[in-house]
Amino acid sequence: MQTGLGIPQPVPLYCGVPGFLQFLGLFNAAVWIGGSVFFSFLAGSVFFSPEVESITPPPFNGLVAQAMLGRYFTLHILCGIVAVAHLLLEWLYSGGGFPKRAIAVVCVLLGLALIGGKFISPKLAGWHQQKYQIKLKAESEPPVYEKVEYKEDVVQDAERKFAVWHGVSQFINLAMMSLLTLRFWRLTRSNGHDSSSTYGQRKQNLFDK
Repeated sequence: MQTGLGIPQPVPLYCGVPGFLQFLGLFNAAVWIGGSVFFSFLAGSVFFSPEVESITPPPFNGLVAQAMLGRYFTLHILCGIVAVAHLLLEWLYSGGGFPKRAIAVVCVLLGLALIGGKFISPKLAGWHQQKYQIKLKAESEPPVYEKVEYKEDVVQDAERKFAVWHGVSQFINLAMMSLLTLRFWRLTRSNGHDSSSTYGQRKQNLFDK
């Protein structure tokens, strides 16, 4: 596209592959940050509300919350994988500079999600069972918990570790939400494209005649 002065101008592409990549990036980011906000500020506290505790009293409401926490980190992992794929596809198609900053942010998010989902969440589940002196029966379908007796020092140690690592989990979640907000803001500011890729596309359009 040229102006009256004959100077080539960038041509925005909102259809075909560029349009799909733009939609994919924004849709994935919206699901990612939307799921995080919903779980952190609304759904997470429901398991410990009087309404739920009247149906599923402690410690079983905590068991449900732990199961949901595992799914929550799975959401982060899946959205992180999609985000990496989106960035790589956008970079390969646009011919722009490699989006190092965006890839780094997404990789940090993936790393935090893996730490939370594969390390902290299972540990919290185990300490929660020791704290309330229950144990999952082996090879039980559906899962059945039985009452067990732990020594007082084991229970106290589990309570202490659960409190500490639950705080670590909350800190990780806060860090992830902060990075997600930054990522979503950058995407909306650049119309769904990474800034480096957008620059590469504009540069390509500028010299194409």
